[in-house]
Amino acid sequence: MKKQILLLVIVAFIIACTIPLGTPTLKSEITTAPPSTFTDNPTESPGSAMIHVDSCGADPWDTNPDSEAIQQCVDMASSGDTVLFTSGTNLPDYQGYLIDKTIFLVANTAKTNLTFTATDPENRALLQATDDLKGYVVSVVSRSQVPNYGEVDDITLSHLHIDGNRETRVCYGQDNIGNGVDDNWGTWLPNECPNPGDGLCDPGTLSMCAASDLQDVDQDYVGNPSAWSTGFVVDDLYISNTECATALVLCAAESMIRDTTIDIAGDHVLNPSCEQTDTDEPEGDWSDGITFEGPGHTITGNTILDASDVGIVFFGGRDTVISNNTIQARPGNYGMFAAIAIHPWGWGDVSGLEITGNVVNNDASSSCGGIHAGINIGTHMWSGGCVGYADLVAIGNPNVCTAEPPQPMGTQCVQGVPCQIWAYVSAGETLTLRDNHVTGAQVNYLIEGLDLVGTLIESGNISTAPRMSDWETDANCGMGGENDSWTTIDFAAHHPTIPGWTDQRIHCEY
Repeated sequence: MKKQILLLVIVAFIIACTIPLGTPTLKSEITTAPPSTFTDNPTESPGSAMIHVDSCGADPWDTNPDSEAIQQCVDMASSGDTVLFTSGTNLPDYQGYLIDKTIFLVANTAKTNLTFTATDPENRALLQATDDLKGYVVSVVSRSQVPNYGEVDDITLSHLHIDGNRETRVCYGQDNIGNGVDDNWGTWLPNECPNPGDGLCDPGTLSMCAASDLQDVDQDYVGNPSAWSTGFVVDDLYISNTECATALVLCAAESMIRDTTIDIAGDHVLNPSCEQTDTDEPEGDWSDGITFEGPGHTITGNTILDASDVGIVFFGGRDTVISNNTIQARPGNYGMFAAIAIHPWGWGDVSGLEITGNVVNNDASSSCGGIHAGINIGTHMWSGGCVGYADLVAIGNPNVCTAEPPQPMGTQCVQGVPCQIWAYVSAGETLTLRDNHVTGAQVNYLIEGLDLVGTLIESGNISTAPRMSDWETDANCGMGGENDSWTTIDFAAHHPTIPGWTDQRIHCEY
């Protein structure tokens, strides 16, 4: 069920126990503006304006909603301007800005080169969701009011704390559907969320989802700039208590997420005898830490704590770097399907991808949570990677869904028809998996569904003490009459097999 919800998201915007460490098993930049240095009394930079949201009536010291005042100031900003929020998370009596209506950073007409930041970079400004907020706390652009949002480029957010108010917001009402009935799905804009199920209308936290062209097989964002948003930067944010969908979603090209912490996102406990960490929700209140898609991205230096679906999930694109991130499931009933997942349901060509220097630690319960797969490359863990509706840019086997599919060798899926999805590395290109360290996942490294025509560079990866999670290894797993079973594995690879790795097929769905 979780992956079906995930695929809906893709279509919409393209979806306490401690184990001692065992003996490790060793297997053989984008150019951006410098970080902001604004103070409480900033001096206007030549050619740009500083707009303080408090000047429009927002007040982080009281308990009144601030969305309308903030949106008024945001709408005043022109390309090149900076919008300031008063810092104070470390100060007494500071309430933060109460967000009862999604803040759209670009709401009326396409703009570029905007910065949203705190008055003191050493003390973040807080934006706090209220319990009746519909949809995301902050969204980069209104899709209904800015039709040419591919021209929204170079948007920077820094030194903010955005809280999703997981304690009182509700992902689904009693009907168990994200449709705005007894839940927090939707938006205050009348035409922004016309179709129930749109993942960008779920009660997530930060959406940097703008233009990424699902008709562009070549991922040519340089040659087609109006079809792609570029130059987004998320720097030194603290994103906490996400209700569901995703804590931070990025749909664009050549953008960066760096030095950002995501602390608790959704709920993931499969065992029905275990207590969920968010008791007002059914199982579907999953949430990724970072969900992103498109070519040329850098995701670096981030910390993801207790994401419930995937810590960092990549829906595909070339020449992307995922480096030096830390993903952890802490003690208690916390779990995630994967810490880092390369799941190219969208752009199948992931040539040039680098996954380097990341650290994954699973300290959660082995019976009521835990990390299932540490680093997972390929979609086949999820029902063999089979979808009923493929995007034009996907790679795989059209109209095929088998337990042992032939390697597609870069074959494109046919738009709108079933396809068995693979991650594709083209001839003469590479995929690099190097110097990562995974501790305590059930399968620390899993490659399954990698259409490797080019070269896999794999070195220096460390696997430590894999251990059981609440993954249902013997029930509802397998396909085509097969019944796969596994316990704990350091390095597993199937489609393709890799010398020195365990050849284990892992097909599963919930």
